[in-house]
Amino acid sequence: MKPYPIEFRKKIIEIYEKESISIRDLAQRFHVAKSFIQKLLKQYRETGDIHPQPQGGSPEPKLKGEQLIDLIEIIENYTDATLEELCDLLEEKLQVRVSRATMGRITHQFNYTGQKKTLYAAEKESQKIQEKRVDYWSKIREIRVENLIFIDESGVNLAMLRLYGRALKGKRARGKKPQKRGRNISWIAALSLDKIITSVNIYGSVDAITFEAFIANNLIPNLWENACVVLDNAKIHQGEIVKQLVEGAGATLIYLSPYSPEFSPIENFWSKVKALLRKTAARTYEDLIDGITNAMLSRWARKSTSM
Repeated sequence: MKPYPIEFRKKIIEIYEKESISIRDLAQRFHVAKSFIQKLLKQYRETGDIHPQPQGGSPEPKLKGEQLIDLIEIIENYTDATLEELCDLLEEKLQVRVSRATMGRITHQFNYTGQKKTLYAAEKESQKIQEKRVDYWSKIREIRVENLIFIDESGVNLAMLRLYGRALKGKRARGKKPQKRGRNISWIAALSLDKIITSVNIYGSVDAITFEAFIANNLIPNLWENACVVLDNAKIHQGEIVKQLVEGAGATLIYLSPYSPEFSPIENFWSKVKALLRKTAARTYEDLIDGITNAMLSRWARKSTSM
């Protein structure tokens, strides 16, 4: 690998001296290996010099110092740009043209790889939503963790299977696709941070009446005074009956802030359970329901709901 330019090294030293920052965070900021930062700082402390050791025969780098920093800024601002588009953006900003292959090598050098996007609602960044997220945590922080109960529903069917597999490079990873999905099975669960409080499976989707029945028949008998029930903002969760039932049992009802599923550990729980169901690949309702039960218990044993 080509040595990093002197201007780039100077920038790292400058940030290290100006900010209270760990070596790990410094490496992540500049997208370099932690070992490189350690060696650079050691060299700087011992000799005061930060020039790279000569590597005879190495060609002159296409981009240097501040140009590399500008390129990183471009990559961060245009995360879905193709290599060719990055070349165009770089030329537009710096009047320097590099080939697609060179751009590929540089992005690889700085540990940028192509990844599937994790999408989120644009509204999440609004000032109004941010204030609601802060308000949610101001309420939750007053609740003892052992009193928290997170409730949500999810759904599965008979066509669940793993969507990724291995194959020789250049070949497709092939798999059989189930012909029938069958009718969806929904399940509702209430989880504390140390156990599954209660759960129920039903055929079809969950509506407001079904959810209210779950609260009345499954949750309330297992609820305790000073418990705090946390729900998302789905319309079926916001009925007056739900509020009356929970508060009538001496518990508190709190709703997640909008666009904030990551604030509820039950989301991670569902994800892990579904991964196990894809592994099981049940093709009968009996096997699917057994798989749901076994998957839920298995994921709980592994503490998948850690906040």
